[in-house]
Amino acid sequence: VPFGADGSYNHETIVARINGDLANNFGNLAQRSLSMVAKNCGGVVPTPVELLEADQQILGAAGKLLEINRDAFSRQEFSKALEAVWHVLGDTNAYFAEQEPWKLKKTDPARMATVLYVTIEIVRKVALLLQPVLPQAMTSMLNALAVGEGSARTFESFESALIPGTELPAPSPVFPRYEEEK
Repeated sequence: VPFGADGSYNHETIVARINGDLANNFGNLAQRSLSMVAKNCGGVVPTPVELLEADQQILGAAGKLLEINRDAFSRQEFSKALEAVWHVLGDTNAYFAEQEPWKLKKTDPARMATVLYVTIEIVRKVALLLQPVLPQAMTSMLNALAVGEGSARTFESFESALIPGTELPAPSPVFPRYEEEK
């Protein structure tokens, strides 16, 4: 619901948003990519090689999110900031599916490492930006990426990047699907 506007709430809509936006979109992307890193990259941040146009485009879109979020938040247009984040997450999911890192592990492991690096770097950027609206979940997400405490978790660190070779903890879901109790 846009800030300051009327909106409707119903339980089914909230459950659909939790399962759609959080579990299926963001959570699934993070879990799939981090699980592949654990399984295929020794559980450390992979080292990217040459960035192809697809890598540069998706990283460029994610790189614009800080400015978009700052502008939207300054005008209290929180929903616009979140829409931009979710758009990039949708594009990152499409990028991940198109790049097929699960196939690249057999044919081009260096390319697989690059795709995984790009994906988890975008997850890091998104996690930094979502801290004001999902503080506990983003703490868990940043922990899963081994992002240090303090200044490494501020907006000022947005332009920095994950350091290849950094050991990552075993992945665990941050956004499990919401299921009604029976």
